[in-house]
Amino acid sequence: MNWYYAIGQQQQGPVTEPQLHALAKDGVITGDTLVWREGLTNWQPYRTVAAPAMPPLPADARAVIGSATAGRSELEYAGFWIRFCAKLVDGLVLSVPIGILLVIGVVASGGFNRRGSDALVFLPLVQVAVQLVGMALSVLYNAVLVGYWGTTLGKKVCGLKVVKSDGTKPSFGCAWGRAFGEIVSSLVCYIGYIIAGFDAEKRSLHDHMCDTRVVKAR
Repeated sequence: MNWYYAIGQQQQGPVTEPQLHALAKDGVITGDTLVWREGLTNWQPYRTVAAPAMPPLPADARAVIGSATAGRSELEYAGFWIRFCAKLVDGLVLSVPIGILLVIGVVASGGFNRRGSDALVFLPLVQVAVQLVGMALSVLYNAVLVGYWGTTLGKKVCGLKVVKSDGTKPSFGCAWGRAFGEIVSSLVCYIGYIIAGFDAEKRSLHDHMCDTRVVKAR
């Protein structure tokens, strides 16, 4: 297809369509430059022919795009306090197996029979062991439940769920990353959790790390 273009009062061409676009890229032709080819009734500004109209999307593609956009717009982010309540419930749930393991460990090691300096050494070790076990159970609890169901028992009670930014359920990899991220959020006086109260989408630090949101389940 041959094109003609006008520079001042002079007709230039013919040039092929790729050459026409190359001239525009080089600045020889601007958006206001008049161009013409066989089939056009009048000369037209280059800008009107530079980007031909895209074909319409198929109906099924429009439906997918529309549903994805609608799903994100309907997300209702969970506020700080309701997330705090959910975390309290999860803490109570985790305290049961942690307490059982603590008692078993102390009894098995004869901790209740220790006295004096022996007890002073034993008690800090128990405290460290409880913290490590609690941390491991917390990671396992959050990763497995969020990976399977997209929520934890505490969040379920409070009507909440964890989603990705597009509204879909997190993958298992994301759930594990988020669970470990909660350890980071708990450092330095739980500041990673507290920032959810000031974030526009109510995200904690671990939500920022894994691109997740806590929203109200529908």
